[in-house]
Amino acid sequence: SRILHVYGFNFTRLDMEKSRSFGIVTKNHKLVNEAMKLFEADFERQPYTSAYPRFVVSPENSRERLAAFVKGARKQLLIYDPQVCDDAMLRIISERIKAGVEVKIIGSVEAKWNISGEPFPGKRMHVRAMVCDGKRDFVGSQSLRRLELESRREVGIIVTDDVVVGQLKQYFELDWSKTEAGRREAKKAAKAILAGHALVTQR
Repeated sequence: SRILHVYGFNFTRLDMEKSRSFGIVTKNHKLVNEAMKLFEADFERQPYTSAYPRFVVSPENSRERLAAFVKGARKQLLIYDPQVCDDAMLRIISERIKAGVEVKIIGSVEAKWNISGEPFPGKRMHVRAMVCDGKRDFVGSQSLRRLELESRREVGIIVTDDVVVGQLKQYFELDWSKTEAGRREAKKAAKAILAGHALVTQR
């Protein structure tokens, strides 16, 4: 009744030793109590009603909570997701891109939306996580696809702790730097620096 563990991975050697994934350990009593309430309801085969907005549960509230999370991005949205294919979520992501939000996705995206995703540059990825504006994280087991939003029991949490948010963003940026898009961005930045240096030298 004191500590909650929420993982994006399974208790398998493949997931724990050879895959990119994340987990959250928290003593936040509201999250702990909500997780206990959910477990007890499921164990007794009773209905569950969410009472804490940072506790994300499929199918009860995940669509609403994750849609709000994505809509809240004003500058940047970083997404780890093996399969982004839910039309409603992709519509929101598309709207955020049109609004000028920088969106980066490590994982696959349904092609019809013309939103690019980059394959994970390591051996294997088994994680569903997002970073919004460097201020909030989502970590859990829900992909942005209809099956996991509406038809399965999945759990995640929204994190606002600066240290945890910073760590997840740091890992994303490291992984992104190894993707094709990341390498292109690095080359472009290097050329811009060289061009600026040449301009200063000529002056």
